[in-house]
Amino acid sequence: MKKLLFGNLRAKSMAMIMAIALWFYAINKHTGDIQEDIQLTINAPPGLTILDTSSNIVTVDLSGAQNTIDRISDMIKDNKITARFDIPDIGDVDEDEDSYKRTIRLTRRNFNFPREVRLNSIVPNEIDITLGRLESKYIKVQIQKEGVIAPGYEITSEFFYPSRALVTGPVSILNEADTINTSPIDMSGITSEQNRTFPWAVDLEDFISVTRDGKYVSIPIQCDEKINVWFKVSEQVDIKVFEKVKINVLHPVDYGFKVKLKEEYINLSLKGPRLILEALSPEDIMAYIDVSSLIPPGPYNQSLICKIPEGLKIDGTPPEAHIDIVEPIVEAK
Repeated sequence: MKKLLFGNLRAKSMAMIMAIALWFYAINKHTGDIQEDIQLTINAPPGLTILDTSSNIVTVDLSGAQNTIDRISDMIKDNKITARFDIPDIGDVDEDEDSYKRTIRLTRRNFNFPREVRLNSIVPNEIDITLGRLESKYIKVQIQKEGVIAPGYEITSEFFYPSRALVTGPVSILNEADTINTSPIDMSGITSEQNRTFPWAVDLEDFISVTRDGKYVSIPIQCDEKINVWFKVSEQVDIKVFEKVKINVLHPVDYGFKVKLKEEYINLSLKGPRLILEALSPEDIMAYIDVSSLIPPGPYNQSLICKIPEGLKIDGTPPEAHIDIVEPIVEAK
């Protein structure tokens, strides 16, 4: 048994090596090819920036062993395969020129493909680019808001500082640009409680948008400044009419006169925070007249006293009650 297992080891080892070699050969003999789109990154030399490119996507045709091709396809989907072109320094830029046109040619060196994959084609393999000369300039800042603040509140004032920011970007773009926007400030759900948290430090957008040849384009810029923003958030003020508010008559228990109201109800217009007004009903309002000091004969026009929640006030002229006071009621003996 021992002789059967361990005899002729050299021959058995050679057979094993040949089997493994044939297995690898069989795997690599199955070839595949793919076509994939890859995002192209173009880096400008110092003092310049990219204004426009004829394409920022290139299509590559690749071939190789099937297992390699499958792996490359997954790497492209995971953005592990990149396409990059670093434009060499073009020397001293002419200060009288704002832009420069160049054509770059892509080769395998611009991709990080594994060596075992074959690159058959790049489409397009030539890219036309426009470079812009950079300069720094102060331009106005514009606040950009998004979202809706909490119901019942409104922004009554806003302030930000600085009002101008030093921006570095293409000369031609900065000559056209009037303002640079802050990053959108989310106003969703804020109330007057936020008044204590201001100022907010807000970044500026890293691009400026302009119209070029009928197209709306965004050009990257550089700006490291933060903008301090203050908002004053207040409760919204509204006016609401409450109909059929009951008029109450107050007098001492031993008041011996009879009081007649011309109207038992009034319409009352109140002004104040909308949230308070919306939560209020006519039954919540106490409107009354104190006739303790009045004696017959009537009639009288008396201003009503209205007990309303703090923060509200009567809109317009205070209401009056029209009353008549008659002689004491004499009880029959």
